[in-house]
Parts: sequence; C-alpha cells; structure tokens
Amino acid sequence: MRFASFAWLVFAATSSFGQGNLWDQVSPDFSPPHLSEARLSAQQKAAVGDLLRRAPLGGWECGDDLEELIKGLRYEQIQLSDNVPTVLVEAGAGCARGGQGANGAMWLIRLDGDTPVLLAGPDHDFNGWLFSIQPQEGHGYRDVVLGWHMSARETPLSYFRFDGKLYRLIGTATITWSDDGKATIAPAAKSPN
Repeated sequence: MRFASFAWLVFAATSSFGQGNLWDQVSPDFSPPHLSEARLSAQQKAAVGDLLRRAPLGGWECGDDLEELIKGLRYEQIQLSDNVPTVLVEAGAGCARGGQGANGAMWLIRLDGDTPVLLAGPDHDFNGWLFSIQPQEGHGYRDVVLGWHMSARETPLSYFRFDGKLYRLIGTATITWSDDGKATIAPAAKSPN
C-alpha cells in the first residue's frame, strides 16, 4: 500500500512538473496570431464540407443546422508546417459557436490538393479560440494553444501537439489577469491524458 501511494505521488509530481515546463514556453502576454483568409477553391470547400459532415462535433448540438454551419465556416491560413498547407476552419455564428461569439468549434485541416485531411476537431477538444502557435513541434507540425473565454480575469488554455496523425491535447492551464493587467499562466495539477 505504501509503495502504491509513493508511486502515485511520484507520478503526480512528474506530471505537474512536465506541465509546468510545457507552459513555461507560452507567453502570457496575449497577442493573437494574425491569420489571413484562406482562398480555397469551390471544390476544396465542398470537400471540406463533406469531411465535416462525417466528423463528430464533440459537444456541439447542431442537428438540422449542420448545413447552415457548413455554409458559415471561416477559413484561415495557418502556418503549422514549413511545407504543408494547413487551414484553420472555424464555425461562424450559429449552433457551434457560443452566444458571446468567442468560443466555437474549430478544425485544423491539411490540404492534399483538393483532398482535405482532418488534423484536429471538436471531438478532440479542439474548441474555443486561437491563443498562440508555438515554435515547438511534433512530427513536423507546430504546437497550438487554444483559449476558452470564461471571464475578463481568467481563461482556461489547452495545449495541443501533433502525434503524427492528429493534434492531441497534452496540457491544460489557466491564464489569470491581475488588477494591474499582468497575466500569469498556472498549469493544471494533472495532465489531461
């Protein structure tokens, strides 16, 4: 019994330490990445729509509004790899976006010509808004940090890394702003995995 307790304490300490190191590289001084509109052909947009019709929406309940969701998608170029075109697709107003407009369903899609390949989506907790693109990478794709708007004082953050097939959630934290506007990031006590 003592060994099990000791092993759990060592695991918890190393998990917390690992998250701390992960978040040490994320700047709390929020400056959203500037993304430009992605110019997809009609055929590429249709293929993305077909892909998203088959992809789970996580906790977003769209039901009969799925076609409206697909018509209202926003497409932006996102530089995650030096030699692979990737697009950040965000839900517009409607069933997959919160009432304040800040939080919404998001997808990362690689374009292989006219064929879209899903790299991340709401069923893998890829929701909210883009906080930062990190220089660190996994399997040739840069890490991504998302925020989830909660209040003017604090925002949960989610850290994603590409595992060779999909972006996976590897860490969570909360960024808090003090009265003087100083921001600090506190890692979650344990890893989401």
